[in-house]
Amino acid sequence: MNNQFSVFVKRYLIAALIAVFGIVMIVIGLRSGQDQLFMFAAINILVGGILAILFSSGYLKRNVVMAIGFIFIGVTIYIGYSSVQAVKATIAHEKAYERSTLLYQYELTQIRDIQRAYRSKNGVYASSFDELKDFFENDKIQKVDAMGVVPSRKLTLEERDLLYDDKRALDQNMTEREAALLSSMEDVELNEDLQGFKRDTIMVSYKDEYLSSRSRKRARKELGLGAFDFDELRYIPMTDPKEEWTIETRDEFVYLNTDTIPTIKVYGLEPYPRFENGKRKEVGFGNLSSNSDKATWE
Repeated sequence: MNNQFSVFVKRYLIAALIAVFGIVMIVIGLRSGQDQLFMFAAINILVGGILAILFSSGYLKRNVVMAIGFIFIGVTIYIGYSSVQAVKATIAHEKAYERSTLLYQYELTQIRDIQRAYRSKNGVYASSFDELKDFFENDKIQKVDAMGVVPSRKLTLEERDLLYDDKRALDQNMTEREAALLSSMEDVELNEDLQGFKRDTIMVSYKDEYLSSRSRKRARKELGLGAFDFDELRYIPMTDPKEEWTIETRDEFVYLNTDTIPTIKVYGLEPYPRFENGKRKEVGFGNLSSNSDKATWE
């Protein structure tokens, strides 16, 4: 009797333990939401245990067990390869998402800057990229040509009399406007600290001002972008086929029931969703119902 029990244990115990371990792993995988590779490995363990039991009991021949084993090994290799490729695809998607986010935020920021300049010059926003491009390429804006600093002192009596008809108190330091007016007067002997002071308003090309900006050059360099091309702002980056940003404007939106203001909204779908196979959300800046031009990520 003892010999029979010993033979039974030697023949079936290890195989049974393997099968039970496979069942436990499957249950753990289902409860914890493990990936496909983990689940198939657990099934492999269970099947291996069952095959060992059937082989030990004589129901399956060695060749059959080997054939089934090779099939499962092949399937495991395929699933493992697929899992590795899926991980690579996920990593690539995350990198593309991060890169595209930086690019669309940069583009929308530049569009907003140019639109602000357009509004400052024309009182309304450009309703299309063609209008905005024409402004960028051909228009001029006011720029203050500044030299010197405002003296940190009060006006003298002589300076006050040159500027004002009254005898106002001299209890405040000189303002930039006062310094500019004094320095522009002809045939007037200026104090030494006003000599060379200048605040002139000149008209300059907006395009030249934009392209000469150090901060904009630095931003493009950090993003690995080449020479600036206005037409690149028209399209949402990293979209294929290319998708355009949408511009909507109102020239006279009634605000607070007493006044009208120009409003703008520029928007589109983000190039990549946050998660693989997810839905692309709308990004942009502005609000057609208020004077805010705040961006969606701000």
